Amino acid sequence: MNGPVQLVGLAMSIIALALTMASTFMPEWRRNDPKDEIIESVIRHQGIWLRCLAYSTGQWQCDDYDAFFLGLPVQLQTARGLAIFSLVCGFFGLLLSVVGLDCTKCVEDNQKLKSRIALAASACWVLSGFTIGVAVSYYANQVVQDYQTIIFQDDSGQRYVFGASLFLGWGAMALGMLGGLVMMCGSFYVESEDGDYWKENRVGRGVRRMRESFRESFRPVSTNNKRNVDYV
Repeated sequence: MNGPVQLVGLAMSIIALALTMASTFMPEWRRNDPKDEIIESVIRHQGIWLRCLAYSTGQWQCDDYDAFFLGLPVQLQTARGLAIFSLVCGFFGLLLSVVGLDCTKCVEDNQKLKSRIALAASACWVLSGFTIGVAVSYYANQVVQDYQTIIFQDDSGQRYVFGASLFLGWGAMALGMLGGLVMMCGSFYVESEDGDYWKENRVGRGVRRMRESFRESFRPVSTNNKRNVDYV
């Protein structure tokens, strides 16, 4: 295993986890388009947990949705489920990384198991980045569809554009998947010639016996009180 490569991948993944948390809980998944607003001093922000009104005086007024999961629009249900799953994967990736990193003392007597734990942590980081990317991309697609529907139907309804949380989610996706892949590259365990394979398998034992026999055949043997050396 390569410890420095693992640390680089872990650092990128931790940053991705922080971006995922910010993207999930910020009420910035979409905001109203101020171009068509009569009163531009009020900006509406909507997230997957809160809906907020921001006034030009700097005051915010927020309220949550009436339901936690059931009864919500499909885009909110999907975004919430994927975002929570992404955070759970990131949490398990962090825990497994502490055990599987080459620089830690956990399970250091079994390098093969340590490598497998590190690979599992890498998979969790990649899955975490992928799921938050799917969540923000699906929500962004719904925002685009609603915006185009209002334009094509010449409707005077409320238009919404992308919020900052969507861009944070895309950044988390890129860093999370890249960090997980980098960590995965540094977590593979390469068995040495005298490693577990040669010690545990019959073929390995046979090869080792042949080596010992070959070395014994060329070992010098002293004869009856003579200083000369014969070779068998």
